[in-house]
Amino acid sequence: MNLSFAGCGFLGIYHVGVAVAFKKYAPHLLLHRISGASAGALAACCLLCDMPLGEMTSDFFRVVNEARSHSLGPFSPRFNIQTCLLEGLQKFLPPDAHERVNGKLHISLTRVYDGKNVIVSQFNSREDLLQALLCACFIPVFSGLLPPRFHGVRYMDGAFSDNLPTLDENTVTVSPFCGESDICPRDNSSQMFHVNWANTSIELSKENINRFGRILFPPKPEILSSFCQQGFDDALNFLHRNNLISCTRCLAVQSTFVVAEQPSSSLEEKILEEYDPECSECQECTQHRKNALVGSMPDNVLTVFQTYIEQANKGLINWVFRHRGGKLLTALSLPAILPADIVCATLTK
Repeated sequence: MNLSFAGCGFLGIYHVGVAVAFKKYAPHLLLHRISGASAGALAACCLLCDMPLGEMTSDFFRVVNEARSHSLGPFSPRFNIQTCLLEGLQKFLPPDAHERVNGKLHISLTRVYDGKNVIVSQFNSREDLLQALLCACFIPVFSGLLPPRFHGVRYMDGAFSDNLPTLDENTVTVSPFCGESDICPRDNSSQMFHVNWANTSIELSKENINRFGRILFPPKPEILSSFCQQGFDDALNFLHRNNLISCTRCLAVQSTFVVAEQPSSSLEEKILEEYDPECSECQECTQHRKNALVGSMPDNVLTVFQTYIEQANKGLINWVFRHRGGKLLTALSLPAILPADIVCATLTK
């Protein structure tokens, strides 16, 4: 069984919640192939490289704070999302990252000259992997004017051609948008109208419209925290529905159990094949599932959220700009601040 993470910009914090749930309750599922587009590719790489999720969450908020600190937010000339991503990846990617992910990580890219989708899974070096991830997250105009190259060819965000790459029929899809993905939010709406955008099923609802508005404009830390918790809860619900939560002993058995490839089998059949029948009678597994029903995210992730929420709410300046008068002052000052931002950005490049 494989995983696939949808591209979603700053809503990628949803994938952090999903990743925490899988690492805590179903680590055996992370031994297979993982694919992704844009922010989903970053999440897939972090999981396969076993990068510390607490520190990655902290770095995510570093980027969010920088984006929110400018006059035009992430569209400010002084904000460069590619530079922020590169700094974070260079800091946390292990030296042998390309060796760990070769053949397992599948990154969705869009070739610039013809708009065709390309899936890459082989990386010659750590720098090669870095370049592929930067290409996967490049949004024209928002990220810059000239797309980066991978193996001599210019690519941009895979979300323009295949936002939710499906490797086979046994792929579990993860998306922060309510729709028909295996792991996604379930909104209280009619669920009558859906659109399929770049292979991603999205329900036409008020909640999804709000989520779309936050792809490129990061919301407050409190809202980001709720998105992460939503991802954690949705992933737990999926694991419960498919009996994929097991004790340590059964996990060890399942992790070493090799399932024969059967292309015609469905996802549910594949799950049943990987699931050890003895686990259904294991008392430790039963207790582990009960504990997961009231499970919460690890303290290291919760601490990061609490820290950034407190930082965003304390201080006189933050108090002023939280109110309508402060927001109005910001809008009125744009004609004076924007030219200065453009000059500053030009001189520093």
